[in-house]
Amino acid sequence: MEVGTLWILVAAVVIMLEIWAIWHIIGSDRRAERKMLWIVFVVYAPLPGLLFWAWRGPRAVKGRAVLQEK
Repeated sequence: MEVGTLWILVAAVVIMLEIWAIWHIIGSDRRAERKMLWIVFVVYAPLPGLLFWAWRGPRAVKGRAVLQEK
C-alpha cells in the first residue's frame, strides 16, 4: 500500500467522524450558539476538535446536569 493511499484512507475516516460528530451536535438539545461553536471547532480543527468534542461534548454536559439535579 502506498503512502498516498494511506493518507486518503485516514482523511476519509476523519471526514466520516466529522460528519458523525456534526450530526450529533445538531441533534443535541443545546442552544444554537453553542452548537455553532462546536461545529466550527470540529470543522476548522478536525483532530483536536473531534477529540475535545468526544471528551467535553454534549454527553458530558448532559451527565453533569443530571448529577446537579440530584
